[in-house]
Amino acid sequence: MDMKRFGERLREQRELAGLSQTEVSQRTGIIQADLSLLERGKKRALWAGTLERLAQALGCTMDYLAGISDEPAPAKRQRTRKTAPAD
Repeated sequence: MDMKRFGERLREQRELAGLSQTEVSQRTGIIQADLSLLERGKKRALWAGTLERLAQALGCTMDYLAGISDEPAPAKRQRTRKTAPAD
């Protein structure tokens, strides 16, 4: 994963959500200093669980943060209609 790109997307999504690093830290349990390093692309790797918590807190997908997808919003699920059984 390109950590510089990850950091740019992390900061972008945090700012779009109107959250400070401290607020994201409180929501995710990730130390604020580590968030700062992540946003600056200074950490070399991160755990999948950390990625998941960040995506949930920011309302975007893990794939977007990781640079796999260019669509930040989670896909909307299509509802299936339940039909009555045929006689």
